[in-house]
Amino acid sequence: MSEAHLNKLMQRRGAIATITTVRKLKTRKGAPEVTKTSTFQCRVGVDYENLPSTIQGRADGTLPAVNHGLPWGEWAEFPYLIKHNDQHYFRCTRIDNNYISKTVYTIEGSEVHAAVAQQFALASEFRDGDASTVFTIKVASIVDVA
Repeated sequence: MSEAHLNKLMQRRGAIATITTVRKLKTRKGAPEVTKTSTFQCRVGVDYENLPSTIQGRADGTLPAVNHGLPWGEWAEFPYLIKHNDQHYFRCTRIDNNYISKTVYTIEGSEVHAAVAQQFALASEFRDGDASTVFTIKVASIVDVA
C-alpha cells in the first residue's frame, strides 16, 4: 500500500471509502497460488462506541455494558489503525447501501469462479458467519482508495 492511500484514508472521519485489496489466500499443501481481489465500500474513522447499533446494544443488554477493548492488538492510531504482530490493520465499519462489492479470484493470472478457488483454499478462507459491524483489513493488502 502506498503512503498516499493510507494518508487518504486517515484524513476521512466517518466518511465512506471505496477500498480495493489484493491478497493471497491460504491454500492446501501443493495447491496453486490463489489471489483474491476485493473492492468494497465501508466507513472509516468511526468510533465503535458512537455507532447507533452499539449504543442500542449497550442499552438493551445485547452488548456488554462496558467496552472491553480490542480482542487482539492495540491501537496505533485510534480509530483508524491497529497494530498486531508487527502488522498494521485498518479498522472499517460495515455500511448497508446499494454499492455492490466485487470479488475476483485468480490462479496464475487467470480469473476463476469462487467455487474453483474454494477447492484449493483452506476452509477458513470461505467461512460463513455473521457480518460484524466492524472489521479490519491488513494495510499491506490495500491497493486502491477512492
